[in-house]
Amino acid sequence: MSGSFYPMQEDVIWVADTGLFVACGRQQNNKYTALERFAQRNDLSFVIPQRVYDELGGAPDRSTPGQTPINSAIDAGWVTVAEEPDYTNSTVSQVMDDVRTFIAQSSNRREDQIEKADTALAAVAAEHLDVGDAEFTCVVTTDIDAGEAIVSALSKNGFDNRVQFKNGFELFEDIT
Repeated sequence: MSGSFYPMQEDVIWVADTGLFVACGRQQNNKYTALERFAQRNDLSFVIPQRVYDELGGAPDRSTPGQTPINSAIDAGWVTVAEEPDYTNSTVSQVMDDVRTFIAQSSNRREDQIEKADTALAAVAAEHLDVGDAEFTCVVTTDIDAGEAIVSALSKNGFDNRVQFKNGFELFEDIT
């Protein structure tokens, strides 16, 4: 992690990626239960971009019969789906561009091959910081390149020491 804040402060928004929820599995899985307990014990809600929600089966045309794990988490109140970011906000769009460039350079991929969910995570974090909904953000993802890119981009765009990256696999080690 980088930055100098304590992620359990009240003014921290936790932004989570698809990989965190894929790694924890279904409701019956110990990791899912541990993640739910962690969120409830610390009175936090993981915020996910709409794109992440869609990837996790939340989109009606991709849902499986019955309740998907992500919908159960939303219903229980420990996950919320973010509104679409204001892409006309120059800070949000610059952070997204910087994330895409960082990941492309660190992974030797073309920018058009970068997952849109990675930039969506950054957009949600940037917008919440920019409009003052949160003083700090903790980005939880299992994608190290994405986590480091988001920290770098937010720091570069005026949010230095207001962002941390937590590897989702390390979070599971800490809470299980």
